[in-house]
Amino acid sequence: MLFKKYGKAFLDQEITAETQHSLSSLTSPPLSTITTSFSPPPAEDVYIDKVEPIEESPDVVIGEGVSFKGTLRFENLLRLDGYFEGTIESGKKIIVGPKGHLKGNLQLDEAFIAGKIEGDLCVKERLILRSRAEIYGNITSPSLSVDEGVTIVGQLLVSSSSTSVKTGSRNLS
Repeated sequence: MLFKKYGKAFLDQEITAETQHSLSSLTSPPLSTITTSFSPPPAEDVYIDKVEPIEESPDVVIGEGVSFKGTLRFENLLRLDGYFEGTIESGKKIIVGPKGHLKGNLQLDEAFIAGKIEGDLCVKERLILRSRAEIYGNITSPSLSVDEGVTIVGQLLVSSSSTSVKTGSRNLS
């Protein structure tokens, strides 16, 4: 980060006479081939554990280091950075952070996954799987985005048809 912040300004400085004198003592390359400025290639916006394409605040947050088992009900959005095992009975959207782990079946409108899911996912609108996401179960969704590095062990059904697909239950013991 330090180079990204200060490196360009440092590299764009003109070579002073003192610097030229010290550079002329070098045998190669000749001073005439040294350029006075250097522009590194534009930095790519590399995806590093970003998972939140939505800007609303979550109704429920299960933070890192928190473990929860049981039945969970929420109205709009759940943010999972810890461990949850059980049933989600209602809700529209879920964000599973990079250290989040969910063991159970999901049936929601939208899901943004960067962590681990053990169970079937049935998403009504869109499913986004970020790098290093791990899904161990069947996936049903009309819209799917998968980053490089995602692990999916199960069946995948991506269909834009409006027919509802029922997911089967799995033994997660």
